[in-house]
Amino acid sequence: MNVPEWFQDPRIKDIAPAKLSLLLKLAEQIEGKNQKQAMPILFGAMASANRQNLQFTKEEFELIFEIMKEGKSDEEKQQMDATLAKAQQLMRNPKSKIK
Repeated sequence: MNVPEWFQDPRIKDIAPAKLSLLLKLAEQIEGKNQKQAMPILFGAMASANRQNLQFTKEEFELIFEIMKEGKSDEEKQQMDATLAKAQQLMRNPKSKIK
């Protein structure tokens, strides 16, 4: 298993191991995928987290996302921001379609 560099960041030390395990699996699944390819995987992971009663706080989510963006190019950061914005939109309005 290839562990991403951000996974070693000491700032995530207080996040529950089950949450980190879920994130590691998600990172492996979406690596190298574009926004359209990543969205169904992201939503599947969210559903899996809900079934396992794993809920990330806003602070945990923002920290993880910021760590994941470190060292990325501006283009990669913009793609990540777009994916996040789309995910947040769909979480607020689940009936909207993925574009």
